[in-house]
Amino acid sequence: TDNPVQLIEVDRNTQMAICTSFSNAAEELVMDKQVIHFDGCYKPNDDEILSICNFCIPDYIIDAIRNPLGLQTFVYNNETDPDIRAIFIGERIEENNNEIFKIAFQRFRKEQYLSTKKFSLFYDNNTFIRENRWGIGITDTIDCVYTQNSLYFSSYFYANQILDLSEYYRSATDVEVNNFSNSNLLHIEDEEKFLSMADTWIRRRIAVINDSGILENNTAARIKKLAQSCSLEIAVENNKLIIPTNKKKLKELMGFLVEEVYKGAFSKETYITNSKRKL
Repeated sequence: TDNPVQLIEVDRNTQMAICTSFSNAAEELVMDKQVIHFDGCYKPNDDEILSICNFCIPDYIIDAIRNPLGLQTFVYNNETDPDIRAIFIGERIEENNNEIFKIAFQRFRKEQYLSTKKFSLFYDNNTFIRENRWGIGITDTIDCVYTQNSLYFSSYFYANQILDLSEYYRSATDVEVNNFSNSNLLHIEDEEKFLSMADTWIRRRIAVINDSGILENNTAARIKKLAQSCSLEIAVENNKLIIPTNKKKLKELMGFLVEEVYKGAFSKETYITNSKRKL
């Protein structure tokens, strides 16, 4: 089938138990949490939740909630574990001629397969009994919730395994990386090596630098002086920033340009952070 969603047939009591568990977990995920707009730069604390407003949920998920009985039923028909990405439940409410969807997702981990290749032992009357049937386990946690056209999650890494969030976490394209490397303010001795080091972390910083106009609005001398105030040494030659060929030094420079390097107010030590948010 072209539809990646399949229906897991369960008995009524099991369905009610799973739906109740997912509903409670969805409420706990967002309850009493400060909502932080997701921009890819901030890692939330325990009392915070990331949010993407106007999230474009795939149509096949919406259609599955509208008409679950129209889905193909999941059938296990071989000895190989299928590729299950996630399990979800959802509800549809119609108000004032508008549809409101609430969907809770749980990413599926490989250890949730109860494979016949493993010894699945179940406890009964003081004795463990092996169950030879293939099955799956469903936990009582969820990884993201979609409601009121917004997606809420604590971990980008986990949520992205369920839904494609790449367009919301902007990463510089090859063209943008090339434009960055050709900036009049930068000197890159080995452009091929620089491109090989431009992983996702660096590309995200390049996107921020390109969007912010930092290189257009500052001189190399000013950037070097500001870096020295953080005890960070940046090489300048012919009014150009020398891009390090060492990846650790490159990440320090990129972190500084996007304001992720700072000096502690009390310790006077220089720190680099992987998470930030405007005060």
